[in-house]
Amino acid sequence: MQYCLKETNRQKEETVREIIRVKNLYKLYRVGDSVVRALDGVDFSICEGEFCAIVGTSGSGKSTLLNMLAGLEKPTRGEVIVAGQHIEQMKENELVKFRRENVGFIFQSFHLMGTMNALENVALPLTFRGEPRKERMKKADRMLDLVSLEKHKKHLPNQLSGGQQQRVSVARALVNDPKIIFADEPTGALDSHTSEDVMRLMQKLVREQKRTLVMVTHDRSQAEYADRVLEIIDGKIVHITENRRKQEDEKS
Repeated sequence: MQYCLKETNRQKEETVREIIRVKNLYKLYRVGDSVVRALDGVDFSICEGEFCAIVGTSGSGKSTLLNMLAGLEKPTRGEVIVAGQHIEQMKENELVKFRRENVGFIFQSFHLMGTMNALENVALPLTFRGEPRKERMKKADRMLDLVSLEKHKKHLPNQLSGGQQQRVSVARALVNDPKIIFADEPTGALDSHTSEDVMRLMQKLVREQKRTLVMVTHDRSQAEYADRVLEIIDGKIVHITENRRKQEDEKS
């Protein structure tokens, strides 16, 4: 088992479990007679309970990397170890089960069901796990309280603002108690003020709920809410930054 060193509020180091480990990861695509290296020998790890942002421009490889971490794409070469399991070696049915039990997703376009209210949308992932309706609704109700949508549980998506819809998406990502949440440009469809609200919410949930959150974004101002920022250019991690300013602002 691998471990990370993580700094606590008292400036002491504590040992926490490494939940994601990427080793020598490559993803090659053939375009005509050329080979494109979407990922070009990527190595890094993410600690349990960490908010990690992967930042890059369009075509940098950030979305490909997120897909690899979530088991949505297979690497050409390399290892992707998530929650102690080599997901690059799993078959599709094993990956479906793994994601259902370990992963939550937040997308740029909220992917809410228009005919379902907020409560039903949040409860939907639990349906695929075969949980009884009463238990599903109880958990969904609790998650909507957590994201401050107590008064909007019966509202349909078209009765909610963009920020409220994304809060429903966050609640849905949390409802199955995932070890890891993957967020793909989660504020891309929101205005700047609403984006800040959603980012503060996700930052708060990571800390209070002790979740691991991996977010890809092109927006460096959004990445500042993360504990650590991995910058990717042409399929390579070129820089890793530890964030302090936003964390200190929240404490003050």
